[in-house]
Amino acid sequence: MKPQDVHETVIDGARICWREQGSGACVVLVHGSPISSWSFRVVLSELSDRFRVVAPDLPGFGRSDKPNDGLSFPSIGALLAGFLREVAGDAYALLGHDWGGPIALAAARPEAVTDLILVNTTFRPDFAPPRYWLPFTAPYSGEALVVSADLFGRGLPLLLTAARQDRELAAEYRQSMVARGARRTMLRLERQEGWAEVTATARAWIAERRPRTLLLWGDPDPYFRSDELTWLRKEIPWAELCRLPGGGHFPQEDAPRAFARGLRGFLLRGVGRVEPSRTLV
Repeated sequence: MKPQDVHETVIDGARICWREQGSGACVVLVHGSPISSWSFRVVLSELSDRFRVVAPDLPGFGRSDKPNDGLSFPSIGALLAGFLREVAGDAYALLGHDWGGPIALAAARPEAVTDLILVNTTFRPDFAPPRYWLPFTAPYSGEALVVSADLFGRGLPLLLTAARQDRELAAEYRQSMVARGARRTMLRLERQEGWAEVTATARAWIAERRPRTLLLWGDPDPYFRSDELTWLRKEIPWAELCRLPGGGHFPQEDAPRAFARGLRGFLLRGVGRVEPSRTLV
């Protein structure tokens, strides 16, 4: 794997770290909760021969600042907006995974987004997590399970096929939730604090500007189920679809090279061509 430079900057008093590799047209990879840019390490290496790939650690996660009280969707989005202006520049392809999808959509300047890639995510205004998720978000039990007991952090490796097969990888993912600020941020996101604001912003500019879009979808996903993909295809009917069997909810980790191939092909095809739905293995 090629070396990746790790940088940091300060946006509105908050330290934001990011990985960067390669040169060329800029591609920004925005991770979800509760992971970090580290999950994209293989993807950065696979794309860096043709693109400048930038992957920030969202505030609240990774090496970026993690305030003890955590952060909401709008507060992370505001900091990411400053990061994009400073680091990504005036034109970039934008990828958002999981909660990084609506955060990135709310943070970006629409006129700067040359291509949009959405990975196992949603910005549906009435989205509700699966019923089995309720104990992690309910009053009292959410604080007890997510923040105090770190139950989700300790169980996170079980959600990734790659981590179940690699002890060092599992340990790395457990580390992602050690900081109390990361646990509190995860809880605030799962409780969808500021959801109406970020989803309204996302829907408005996508409908107006109709960016060239790829839905890069890992299967099966126990959190964003098939209903979310169906909704996205109705909301963005011009989008391409590329499915990643075995990719699960974290396809950049569980199917990284198929993920990179799907993304690379979409970026290289350029504006004006829409491919039929495909499956990568």
